Amino acid sequence: MMQAADVIHRYEFILAASGEMVMAAQENRWEDLINLEIARRERILEVTAEPVSPFADAALQARKESLIRGILAADERVKALTAAWMSEMQGILTSVQAERKLARAYETG
Repeated sequence: MMQAADVIHRYEFILAASGEMVMAAQENRWEDLINLEIARRERILEVTAEPVSPFADAALQARKESLIRGILAADERVKALTAAWMSEMQGILTSVQAERKLARAYETG
């Protein structure tokens, strides 16, 4: 059974990784973002797979809740940044498709 301090430590790692993911997305470092997500997912699985002893200390419980809120906020920021990037990529792909259609039209004509 995982102790409260171990849970807090893992959530701190998850929050730090989430912050790094935000920075990677802001800087368009998509490969780094993927690698950070993989490492973070492993820690999330660790926290959720093992039973946790009850938090006897209200301060630790509050810290855990604060960490989770921070993680969720970072996730929302990454989601917004990746959505903007996906929209940009969609525009590029649409442009490329239009160019191909024009090229085919002129090749056959």
